[in-house]
Amino acid sequence: MKMKKIIAMLAGVLCLAGCLKDSPDMVAINEIVTVKGGIFINDAGVRYGVADTKIFSNFQSDQRLFITGQIEPASGDAKYDYKLYIEEYVAVSVQDCLKLSTVEDESTLGIDPANLYSCWIDGGFINAVITFSYDKYKDFDGVINLVFDDVRSTPEDIYLIVKNNQKGKSWLDEELIAANLVYGAGIFSFPLNTVLDPDYKGQVRLHFDWTWFQTDPEDKTIPLRTTESRSETITINVDS
Repeated sequence: MKMKKIIAMLAGVLCLAGCLKDSPDMVAINEIVTVKGGIFINDAGVRYGVADTKIFSNFQSDQRLFITGQIEPASGDAKYDYKLYIEEYVAVSVQDCLKLSTVEDESTLGIDPANLYSCWIDGGFINAVITFSYDKYKDFDGVINLVFDDVRSTPEDIYLIVKNNQKGKSWLDEELIAANLVYGAGIFSFPLNTVLDPDYKGQVRLHFDWTWFQTDPEDKTIPLRTTESRSETITINVDS
């Protein structure tokens, strides 16, 4: 699916809460689910039976999707918890984190800006919405990675770096005309167990680092060609 469609859908998700059908039993949802045996299961284990089952011909078993739709309680004999009326969906890219110690040439990871727009831990995954810029007449032609700095990390402190390799074809490219700049987004899931120490139980701090555009101080919606380092820390508890 084109990145333009993904970012448009993500923008649409923000208004779903105000777009409910006229029924007291309907609830709007937008979340990640996994395709399992003809139903959707979210990361908390809630099961959704899809009203239009023909849609499953588009999916593979164990595929992860970000969905928007509305649900209502299932009937008493149903094999799921809610009936889902799906409105839109996008595929979630499931990727392993790259271990920094195994990367022979760090420059291959890219220097192009990428923004960790949103991040949450659920279902055994690091889930992230990552945004980037590109030339709307050339589409996005890059690779997004989450790099696990296994050299600097400890069991209690995990360091992760968002990397974007567009081969310099981002807003940093001085030949890119400002009017041609657009933003895209991808939704990613990275298995959490690939960065955790299996022998450690307790509090873990996940430190995310990335590089994104600076903005005009007088108008925060206007990106500059300069970049700045950003970071965020998420603390989780790993149970015994």
